Amino acid sequence: MAGTAQQASATATASNVSRWVALAGGLAVCLVVAVAAEFAGARYPLIGAPIFAIAIGLIISNLGGGTRLTKPLRIKDISGNALRAGIILLGATLNLGDVVRTGGGSLWLLALTMGVGLAFALLVGRAMSVEWRIRALIGIGTTICGGSAIAALAPVIRAKSEEIAYSISVIFFFNMLAVIIFPGIGHAIGLSDSGFGLWAGTAVNDTSAVVAAGFAYSPAAGEIATVVKLTRTTLIIPLVLAFGLLMPMIERQEGPAGGDLGARLKKAIPWFILWFVVASLLNTIGLVGAHAPMIQTWARFVMVVALAAVGLQGHWTAFVGAGLRPLMLGMGTWAAVALTSLAVQAWTAQL
Repeated sequence: MAGTAQQASATATASNVSRWVALAGGLAVCLVVAVAAEFAGARYPLIGAPIFAIAIGLIISNLGGGTRLTKPLRIKDISGNALRAGIILLGATLNLGDVVRTGGGSLWLLALTMGVGLAFALLVGRAMSVEWRIRALIGIGTTICGGSAIAALAPVIRAKSEEIAYSISVIFFFNMLAVIIFPGIGHAIGLSDSGFGLWAGTAVNDTSAVVAAGFAYSPAAGEIATVVKLTRTTLIIPLVLAFGLLMPMIERQEGPAGGDLGARLKKAIPWFILWFVVASLLNTIGLVGAHAPMIQTWARFVMVVALAAVGLQGHWTAFVGAGLRPLMLGMGTWAAVALTSLAVQAWTAQL
């Protein structure tokens, strides 16, 4: 018995060591990509380090083995942790009053764009004969926070694995497209920093893509876009709850929705936003002080590391299985949200 226990302990220790070695190797790759992106961004500031980080990561991923590279190095863990750390550090450079004003002031626009996006995905997708679960996943992924929202909703509506994969592939495709084209469009139509930040925060799908597009436009636009996006992310809770409550009516013949709804909601809560607020509070009461510029520099670099990891996870083969109709629905939903945001800002003279 003692020998078995010792063997199990040794196996667990070896597994932990292997995990940390893999994380260290993955982090080293991401750091190299991030440093290269910083140099390229300094040389071509109109493109910026965030876009270069994703682009370099995509090239390495698709020429260097795809998942055979990213899975052993735990790139997905690095991207999530680095992005959360960067956002928390960014919070330490912001005034909590500004955060509340920016986030609270964007709620009405978020509600409007989310309503338009979900209605488009569910109704137009139905006319296109897209299966309702895929419509729901693309709708919530586009209007809330990309893959995170899809992952939170999928168990509630009992989505199949291929439906989840299709939806995430569609969302990822338009994330990458937004990072590339949004800053150029913003400059072409003369958006202010606040106008672009509000547009990116409401219309770009995933947090990483919002950060990349926002900071590629300007530091001020990046900060506004991040705050608006974090506000938008919190709305995942009422939407997942609504789908959970409606499931018995949507599919009576299948009985109650899969999984415990309360557990799903708890898992869906983006707890790092609380630490973002705490960090902002520390700056507001004067505990950060003169260190704010240095922390801001580190926050942006950590985000570039996260975006390098995002690029390293982009495998073009994932788009092949998505099919044309879900891809077209994703494009239409994304365009509906983006155009609604711009139209409302133009109408209210916020551009």
